[in-house]
Parts: sequence; structure tokens; C-alpha cells
Amino acid sequence: MLGAYILVVIGVAVWSLAVPFGNRMSVSLQRGITVFGGAFLLAVCCLELLPETASIEDHDVWPFVAILVGFLVQQVLDGLSAHAEHGHTEDGFTMLGLMIGLCLHAFLEGIPLVWQGKVMHGLLWGIVVHNIPVALIIVSLATNRGWGFGKVLAMLVVFGIMSPIGSISSLYVIRPNPQWHCILTGLVVGVLLHVSSSILFDHKRNHFSWLNIGIMTVAFALAALITL
Repeated sequence: MLGAYILVVIGVAVWSLAVPFGNRMSVSLQRGITVFGGAFLLAVCCLELLPETASIEDHDVWPFVAILVGFLVQQVLDGLSAHAEHGHTEDGFTMLGLMIGLCLHAFLEGIPLVWQGKVMHGLLWGIVVHNIPVALIIVSLATNRGWGFGKVLAMLVVFGIMSPIGSISSLYVIRPNPQWHCILTGLVVGVLLHVSSSILFDHKRNHFSWLNIGIMTVAFALAALITL
């Protein structure tokens, strides 16, 4: 469990090393990673989180209502983060709003990460991969404002620890209550479905190509290997 938390934080903080050199990753490569992360999260929702959401007995409908609520929650978070979770930003944002939106998103992602001593490995790797373009956006925006290595590293660490904090909070708050675990997992499914579908069906940036189909196929296959 501790190793999963460390992996998430390091997976974000390591990108602070790009500050002295600027954002050197090509746009096409960054976009490819974004598509891969979106497809991986979609597969994780279908293969790992949705079965967990449906594990409660008596056909409880509330976890599935929570999925719809999760869609709405992520729509609100997009307004704060300027769609940074999708691998790009829109005009009219502030760094404070962007960080609040991203941190709340990361906190929610972490809620189902560990349950009853079991790490959701598909979700873990989905978070790590999905955070790469988000971290690069933070680095790019911060360096464009003249911020130094220490300040950018601090921002990335704050963002990186939010998923572990979400996980730890869920363990202490909802651990005795499987029904609430299913409901909150449903909420996270809604959040991730919103993000993954927005990434994969963003026709302005991700036009149809066989390369994208190939990336998505590989992401689905890897997610299946990890989760099944």
C-alpha cells in the first residue's frame, strides 16, 4: 500500500526535473500519452471499478446514481482546472483555480485505490500514466510565469499527494461500510468516464487515425492484463 502511494507521488514529482530545460516533450508524444491514459482509465473503469461498484447485494441503485453525479462533479472541476485533466488547457484560468480543480480531481481518484488491504493495480497505473501530461502542463504553465524549480516541485508534490490522501481518507472514513465504498467508487467511475471520454472523443485534438486506434488497443490490452 505504501509503495502504491510513493509511486503516485514520484510519478508526478519527477517531472519537476523538466523545469531547467523547459517542456521538451513533443506535442505529438504528449498527445499520444494523453490518449493512452484516457483509454487505460476507460478500461480500468469497465474491468476493475464497475465490478467493484456492482459488488453490493440487493441490487442497490445508488452506486449507479453516483456515476451520474460523478459526471457532474467533473464538469464543475473542469471549470476550475480549465480541462487540464484532458491534457490541455483553455483560456481564462488562474493557477490557483487550476490547482484546486486538479487537486480535487486527484483526491477523488484516490478514494477507491485501496480497499480491504487490496490495491487496485489498474487504477494505480492509470493514475500514474494519466498524471504525466497533467504534470507537464503544470511545469509548462509555471515556467512560462518564471517560477523556479523549488516552487514547481512544491506544486507537483501537492498535486501528487492528493490521491494518496484521498485513499487514506477513504480507508479511515468508509472502511467499515461496504455500501458507501460502492457509492463513492461509483462517483469516481463517473469522474473517470467523463475524463476518459473527453480525451478520446476530443475531435479538435484527437482526429481519427490508425495510430490512435493502435494506442487505444494497446492500452485496453495492458489494462486487461493488469486487472483480470
